[in-house]
Amino acid sequence: MAVAGVAIGTVAGRFLLPLVWSFGVRDSRSLRVVLPLCTAGALGAAGGALGTTWDVVPVWALFVALVAVATVDLFHYRIPNAIVFPAMAVLLSLIAVISLLRHQPGAIGHAAAGAGLYGGVMAVLHAASRGSLGWGDVKLSLPLGLVLGWAASGYGQSALAVLLAFVLACVSGAVMGLFVWGVRALGIELLPDPLADPDNPRPTVFPFAPSMAVAAAAMVLAVSA
Repeated sequence: MAVAGVAIGTVAGRFLLPLVWSFGVRDSRSLRVVLPLCTAGALGAAGGALGTTWDVVPVWALFVALVAVATVDLFHYRIPNAIVFPAMAVLLSLIAVISLLRHQPGAIGHAAAGAGLYGGVMAVLHAASRGSLGWGDVKLSLPLGLVLGWAASGYGQSALAVLLAFVLACVSGAVMGLFVWGVRALGIELLPDPLADPDNPRPTVFPFAPSMAVAAAAMVLAVSA
């Protein structure tokens, strides 16, 4: 399934290009290469971890959505509802159908609990940070928690998978933030800030969706292996 994942991911990545362009991401030769490669790598890793099973389909769907969301967020600090909400609907449908066909309706409850836990934690942080953590990150946590909760076994493991993914996202986000702050302090705009205003200096900000995506993908693969 790893080979199938790479093949499907390559095709999916090419179809994602017009989607991210529609959200203002600038077309470039490097993006045309990197985005399909990332999608192929992600789906290939999922196929290798889950093997020949229908469980891989929701994971593939999530990973394709995450590549698109992370790309838009990197360039525009924006997490489009037009990607997150349709992805959530597709994932819910796939998880429900697969769980019912396997006579495991309880798995739907695990998925819902994972989404609720991750969404709740992120909503609390959004309120505590007074908006520094955007609502887009809160909304993105719902499909992440959904698949994390479904991939795990039981409510306890679902909660643990969600919390570990959250901690990993925070750690990787902090590392990314320090790196971005460092290069900007040297006058290097490796990751241009689309919200920058020379007349209104503010602390360095950076997109959090890529860290959330990588952390959740790593945890899904770890739980599924």
